[in-house]
Amino acid sequence: MPYVSVDVPSPLSQCIIFCEIECVRGCCGIDAVSTDPAVVEAWCREVGSNTVVEARLQLAELIEVVEDRSHRVESAFLNHRTPDHAAGRQLLDFLSALEAGLVAGDAS
Repeated sequence: MPYVSVDVPSPLSQCIIFCEIECVRGCCGIDAVSTDPAVVEAWCREVGSNTVVEARLQLAELIEVVEDRSHRVESAFLNHRTPDHAAGRQLLDFLSALEAGLVAGDAS
């Protein structure tokens, strides 16, 4: 099964960088990024609603690509690959948690 390389555009990438507080993506990949709603909401307050809406749209597109089982996903930005179902599920769980934080932050 082929790999599809995904980019994470701004402002979504800026949100992820802001939430990178556990370690650094180059070392720990998505485990370096906190999906704690309080952290994500802090970014939302900092950038404003229009930027949050744009990040949510980008995230929805990214989730769609990851959910497509006709390929595997790799992202240099996230330092993550999905060679198997478990890695794909881990990435979807991460993206879903990030999405929940953005939704909560946008509602604030």
